[in-house]
Amino acid sequence: MTKLSFVLVIAIAAAGCSRGDALEIPAGSDVTVQKKDGVAVEGRLVEVKASQVIVENRAGVKTTVPRAEIAAVHTRVADKAADPAKAADAPAPVVPRDESRPAPPVEADKPAEPAATAPAADPTPAFREITLPAGTELPLTLRTSVGSATSNVEDQVRATLRSAVRSDGLEALPAGTVVLGHVTDAQRSAKVKGRATLAFRFTRVDLPGEGGVTNIRTETVSRVAEGTKKEDAAKIGGAAVGGAIIGGIIGGGDGAAKGAAIGGAGGTGVVLATRGKEVSLAAGTPLTVKLTQPLTLRVRLP
Repeated sequence: MTKLSFVLVIAIAAAGCSRGDALEIPAGSDVTVQKKDGVAVEGRLVEVKASQVIVENRAGVKTTVPRAEIAAVHTRVADKAADPAKAADAPAPVVPRDESRPAPPVEADKPAEPAATAPAADPTPAFREITLPAGTELPLTLRTSVGSATSNVEDQVRATLRSAVRSDGLEALPAGTVVLGHVTDAQRSAKVKGRATLAFRFTRVDLPGEGGVTNIRTETVSRVAEGTKKEDAAKIGGAAVGGAIIGGIIGGGDGAAKGAAIGGAGGTGVVLATRGKEVSLAAGTPLTVKLTQPLTLRVRLP
C-alpha cells in the first residue's frame, strides 16, 4: 500500500489549559515545535509530559519546551489507511447527455464573482534555535596584538571569524562576527632560567544585528618562547676561544689557558645579563579555537 506523507498541525493552548491535555503525537516522531516567540525547535520528540515536551536535534542536544510557550507542532506521519490520493485522482464518472433536453440558459447578465484575496503574509520573521556542540571549531583572525613582554593578565583580546560557522544547513555565526576574550597568562623570559609564556582564551561573542553579546567558552590559546641553551653555549664558547687566542699571544701556553678561563667567564657574564626570547602574536594572525561547551543560538530562518 502506497504511503502518503502529510503535515499535521496541532495547536496547543497556552496558559490556562489543563495539565491533562495530551499531545497527540507519539514519542519518536520527527517534529517541528513552533513557539509563540517565533522560534522553531526541530528534532525527534523524545518525551511528552503534561507540562512540557523534550526534542532532541541531530547533534544530540535536547531542548525542553514548556507547553505554555508552544503555538503549534508539525510532524510528518505515514498514512497506513486507504490512500485518499487515489480517490482524488480518479476520473469523474461520465454522464451521458440527453440530446432531447434543451441546454440550460446562459446567464449573460450575472456579474462575475470577485476573486478571493490571498491572505497577507505574516510580517513576523521566523526564528529557530540551533546548538553548536562542544568541539566546534571557530576560524579566527586576531585583531589585537598580544605578547609576553607587552601584555598583562586580563587585557582584552579581540578577534573576528574568518568564515561563517554553519549547523544543520543554517548559518549560525556569519563571517566577521566579533569574538572577545582576555589574557590569562603573560610572563617575560628570565635572565637565567625560565622561558617567556603567553596564554589567552575567548569568553564572549558579539552577535550581528540585534543579537547582543552571548557568553561562550573556548580552549586556551598558549605559546611558549623557544629555548636559548645552544645560543648561550655558543656565546660562552666563543668568548673562551677568543680569550685563549689573546692569552697565547701574550703569555704562551700558560697565557692561553688563563685567557680561555677569563674569556669563558666573560661570556658567562654576557649570558646572565641577557634575557631570553619573548613570544608574541601580531594583529592579523590566523587562529583556530574550539568550543569547550555547547553554544545555543537563536537564528533567523531564510
